[in-house]
Amino acid sequence: MNADRILKSEPDWFGAAQALVEGLRGQPTLDRRVDVLERVCTDLGDALYPGFAKLLAAVAHFGEPEVKALVADALAQALLTARLPAARVPAWGAGGFSGLGGGPLLSNSRKVGPLEFLCVWLVRDIADAPLDAEAFETAATYLLDLVSASPKASALYIDKLRADAADPTEGLHNAQSRRLIEVLAERWAAGDPPAEVARAVARAAEADQGVGRFGLPFR
Repeated sequence: MNADRILKSEPDWFGAAQALVEGLRGQPTLDRRVDVLERVCTDLGDALYPGFAKLLAAVAHFGEPEVKALVADALAQALLTARLPAARVPAWGAGGFSGLGGGPLLSNSRKVGPLEFLCVWLVRDIADAPLDAEAFETAATYLLDLVSASPKASALYIDKLRADAADPTEGLHNAQSRRLIEVLAERWAAGDPPAEVARAVARAAEADQGVGRFGLPFR
């Protein structure tokens, strides 16, 4: 991973999305298309994983239905083969990205895919700047729209979110982010439109802010 890489101040998201789609179209199999997604994610690195989520959002924003289906099918294959392009983020309570040079932080980290990354980012300091509710709704709506272009990808992702929420020992989620992925999975499975799902998650985050169990504030 090259932790020194930075995004341009005004990235060409249309051009980047077009390049990703062309790269996927040039591959003969779904597994090779997953290779492309993994390579792009790896090239950005953990600290720039928000850029990977934005790239997928750009595909949803600019892409025609067949383009979104192409990327969603690749994501379905990634989910099916446990190769979903993910970031490593600190386990709950381990801190932020300040120590990505190595050591205990990297050994006490968890992998997280793009949708759950947004949920964790909404309630935890895992990037250079906080993610506000409006930005979350925009990004999550695009990503849900993209993944939903493949019914197979939708079903697999919902199952993954439910499994994550049901695992009390995985170390990624605190009470807040676990609640958010539960809301995300249930509203998505119920067939709500992407914007409504994203809004429900953002509202759940707002409702959970303040004082938690034993009178301790959430962090």
